[in-house]
Amino acid sequence: MHHEMPIRSAHGNAVVVCGVSRFAAEVVAKLVARDGADEAGLREPLVDRFCEAVTAANLSAFDEIKADFKRARISASALADHYIPEVARRLGQAWEDDTLSFADVTMGVARLQAILRELGATWSADALGQADGPTMLVLLPQGEQHTLGAMVLAGRLRRMGVSVSMQIAPELAELSKFVSNRAFDGAMISVTCENRLETCGKLIKTLKNASNGKLMVAIGGAILDDAEDVVRLTGADVVTNDISRALHVMGIAVGRSPVLELS
Repeated sequence: MHHEMPIRSAHGNAVVVCGVSRFAAEVVAKLVARDGADEAGLREPLVDRFCEAVTAANLSAFDEIKADFKRARISASALADHYIPEVARRLGQAWEDDTLSFADVTMGVARLQAILRELGATWSADALGQADGPTMLVLLPQGEQHTLGAMVLAGRLRRMGVSVSMQIAPELAELSKFVSNRAFDGAMISVTCENRLETCGKLIKTLKNASNGKLMVAIGGAILDDAEDVVRLTGADVVTNDISRALHVMGIAVGRSPVLELS
């Protein structure tokens, strides 16, 4: 079983990736990974074919199974909220079980991100009739390797009528200026490894200072499995993998995500 895997960055520097049970969570950000998946009634044959398609040598493999999803009446919303996170989780599990290489999993996740980006190209709070709705800042701290989970989260929030701004590995000075010039109703940070908590604490301090203490911050992700006192260590207002609870604590009222069909 893998625990930590050193890989090389584009600059040739060694980078240590968190253990693979972390990797599965990292690529999908547990904040949304299993939320409602059991109730979604995932169809096992489609999940299996989806896994095969995103790891196949044929780049158009997913296009070939789109018809299967349409025939099964799987909506774009269900694909984004449930199937993509579940496939990402299984890719991570396959690496842990030594049935897929790290390269295979990385390629698969990149394809999932591309599919999600295509699905969400027209998803916005404004497009869903919520131009004056709540606004949310979604952050991925420096050191986090994958953005898929944050993308899933942002897509779901937008379909709930929340306008989302996503910031990936922001510098503190730039983040401070960005927040001070805007009026966000809340911020969400996805964290996977305990050694990111110090960075996360600095992010939250910056958010609080820039908003004069008004901005409420939620932390979610795989970190909830390990760190016992994330609130004390980071200064977060709420720590949860339940999106609805995070929004409730922030005082943000939203409707249910509309079901959007595959085109």
